[in-house]
Amino acid sequence: MKNLFCIVFVLITSMSFAQLDRRMGRTPQIPNNNSQKKVDPRETSLNYLKKELNLDTFQEAATKTFIEENMKEREYILALDITTEDKIEKLKVSNEKMNTQMNTILNENQKVLLEKLKDKNSKDKKKKVKKDKKEEKEELIHEGN
Repeated sequence: MKNLFCIVFVLITSMSFAQLDRRMGRTPQIPNNNSQKKVDPRETSLNYLKKELNLDTFQEAATKTFIEENMKEREYILALDITTEDKIEKLKVSNEKMNTQMNTILNENQKVLLEKLKDKNSKDKKKKVKKDKKEEKEELIHEGN
């Protein structure tokens, strides 16, 4: 009888350990294909402008240089130990500098297209800000009730 009791005890404990989640602390067995690949913002910007403005090879090379310089300058400005308002002001100056450089290499049609793209982006940003503010107000109303 003792042997039967020991065998049943071992069987039950081994079955309970078999029920444990074996994924804890381990990598998943199925690879996650949804992981996002790193996207270079410089290349993305260049490809977008190339497509929208129909840039030729010279304009493309110059634009690439302007974008790289602007990105380096942005990184430098953001790393500075100054107030946020000063950073914003310096970033605006940097963007204006890049826009001036871009306008020197573009023809008239491309300049018009570039201005339309800027207007579209600024409108999209304003819509997003308004939407965010509206959501904040709704959250405050719901919290107040």
